[in-house]
Amino acid sequence: MHLLQRMTALGLLGLACGCTPSAPVPPPAAASEGPLAIEDKPPNAEGQPMLDDLARVARDADRIVVVEHSSPYDTSNSSNSATPPAERRYREAVLTGTRKQPFLATLEGIDPYVSDWATACVFEPHHRFEFYMGKKRTHTLEVCFQCGELRWDGTRNPVPQAFYAGLEPFIKSLGMQPERDWQALAR
Repeated sequence: MHLLQRMTALGLLGLACGCTPSAPVPPPAAASEGPLAIEDKPPNAEGQPMLDDLARVARDADRIVVVEHSSPYDTSNSSNSATPPAERRYREAVLTGTRKQPFLATLEGIDPYVSDWATACVFEPHHRFEFYMGKKRTHTLEVCFQCGELRWDGTRNPVPQAFYAGLEPFIKSLGMQPERDWQALAR
């Protein structure tokens, strides 16, 4: 609405001055005033700090243990019980030394753009990255590919929109699957 008022005011001012009216060019922000604009923010790199922090933790770790596991929500009786079922580990990969390089390369290749979209599903992670220094676990990253959400005890920075799609090929290279019938596996 403000755009229409501005355009009308400019047109009237032009006529009063004796200028020939011409169609004004709307400012770049005008797209957000339209009813169909979903997200018209310019590209950003707001996710780069998260990627940098995760890469730093991965480089500093003696080893990274990647675990494909069950979730407490995989069994129908887990919601009726005060005690969640024990976690089942389906696959595990240990990355040390040069075996960490594909993970670091994956992080470097992820577009750092952060979207304003939010997920609205239950967080059911089935993949975990455990970072170790000696025998001590220093950080944990839980990833839910189904809803595109993660929980990380590292720094709190925005997560790039492309994080999950970028991480999928790496997970598959370890013989794991980003999505599958988790309930059938838990039976």
